[in-house]
Formats: sequence, C-alpha cells, structure tokens
Amino acid sequence: MISWSNVEIALDTLNHKNPALFSRSLLIGGWAALLYHRLLALKNDSLFPAPTPDSAARLVSKDLDFTHVWSEDFFDAYPDFVVRPSTGKPYLEVAGIRIGFAQVGVTFDPEEAFEKSRIFKTHAGTNFATLDPVRLYREKQALIEKGRSKPNDYFHREIAAAYARFELAEAFKKHSSEPTASHQVRIE
Repeated sequence: MISWSNVEIALDTLNHKNPALFSRSLLIGGWAALLYHRLLALKNDSLFPAPTPDSAARLVSKDLDFTHVWSEDFFDAYPDFVVRPSTGKPYLEVAGIRIGFAQVGVTFDPEEAFEKSRIFKTHAGTNFATLDPVRLYREKQALIEKGRSKPNDYFHREIAAAYARFELAEAFKKHSSEPTASHQVRIE
C-alpha cells in the first residue's frame, strides 16, 4: 500500500532531481484530496473532522497526478524513472508511485489553478503546489456528473468540500480578529 511517506519521498526526489521543472508542477487528483484529508485529521478540529472512508482503500490513490507541466518534459527530465513495460506505454515511477499527467482539467485552467494553488511543504522541506480545495471539488463533481469518475472520486469530493469549509472558517476567524476601520468608528 502506498503511504503519504512514499508520496513525500517521491515529491522530494522529483524536486531534488529537477527543481525548476518541479516548481512549475501542480499536484491534482487523489493525492491532492488525500493531502487535505491528512491535514484535517492532523488538525483534529471537532467542527471540521476528516471524512471517514467506507474502506481503507479510499485512503490511497494509484498515482501521483500533475498538471501545469508537459508529460514529455518529465520524461526528459527524469530518465532514471522511466519504466518501459513489455506491453503498453512507458510511464514514470518514483518511490513505487506511478506519475500521471492531465494537460487540462474538466473544470479548471491549469495556469489559473497554479496561480491559486496552495503551497505545502514535505518534512524534508520541499515546497509543492496543490490544487485548491474548491477547484478540486468542482473537478471531482464534474467527473462524477460526466460518468467518468473512479470509485474514490466520491470520497475525494467529500474531502475537498470538508477542507474548503475548514479553510473558509479559518479565513473568517483570522479576518474577524483583525481590527478594521469599521471597528475603530465611534458612534455617539
């Protein structure tokens, strides 16, 4: 089973081998959702609990998906990780995780999504961009509506919605605790 530790090793490895290319990559898909699940679980906030999967299989994703980069650029930059099976197309695999690509999302533009992404850091210090939870939710919803979903997409959509609510509440708390001009007006 692929763990978050394997994902971090893969992210750190990709960054170490080619930081310029990796810094333009946007993590999308299942592992983006599972990152948000992990963050909710670590926050342990009773108002915003991490959704509970119906099985442990929902807490893994078969590949690490990126956009905002061309797959050919990854193949050129990471030749040591190219797997050439006897049948089928070559693919990239890092730390036991297959690397996947989407040139464009169903609901999002990769350029705009990259600009609005969330930046996280691995334990080793690698910064990586992740599709924001609202765009992730919309993407999973569109895949479901179009009949192109995978079994985990329903749970991933639930995670994205939960994290978006958490993020909104955190932003509201921060904003409401900062003094504003309206707080300083004296009415007599």
